[in-house]
Amino acid sequence: MTFRGLINEVLIRLREDTISSDWSGDINDSTTITAYQKVIGSLVNDAKRHVEERHDWLVLRETADISTVASTKNYSLSSGQEIKVVDVINNTTGTQLVQVSKAYLNSIRYPTDPTGEPLYYGFNGADTSNNLKVDLSPIPINAETISFDIVKYQATLTAADTVLSVPEKPVILGAWARAIAERGEDGGTQSSLMAGEASESLKQAIMLDSGNTRYETDWYIN
Repeated sequence: MTFRGLINEVLIRLREDTISSDWSGDINDSTTITAYQKVIGSLVNDAKRHVEERHDWLVLRETADISTVASTKNYSLSSGQEIKVVDVINNTTGTQLVQVSKAYLNSIRYPTDPTGEPLYYGFNGADTSNNLKVDLSPIPINAETISFDIVKYQATLTAADTVLSVPEKPVILGAWARAIAERGEDGGTQSSLMAGEASESLKQAIMLDSGNTRYETDWYIN
């Protein structure tokens, strides 16, 4: 469902006028959208983020590749900062890399950093574009491709035709509950009821999505 569709679903439940056509650009810059409709747009984004944070959704997963350069230790992941790493693998050798702390990487770098096939990675700040950076150890000696399988949140919804990635029902119900609470007209009764409905909807969506990732918690011994 599009951002405009999500807003309208909440507005309908609030018995408010819906948005009849798409706006241009960012919703907050639009002169055709009312102030209250913009509030609902913000609440939709709040509910979206709440849903995203509760589970490693399959639809939010992607792969960020880095190409190693001989004698280069530090690399940027072109995926922003709000990510969760699920798995890291060297596509050239098939070796899975293990995450370690910065303290561990420091402990093995003296008197000289080890070199060879990377076996470990650790986060080390961000670049000028706010992408997280990682240090590899041992420092690569060959050109190889390291794939980071990550969970990355969808950007804040601003354009009318942007399609929501995560399940829509818990987002709609969550935004509705927030809108009722924001109005403060029901003494908390209806907003609490809708919050409970949103929570149940989210649990159901997580259960369905988890059914496709149930093997991620299995351990194998070769």
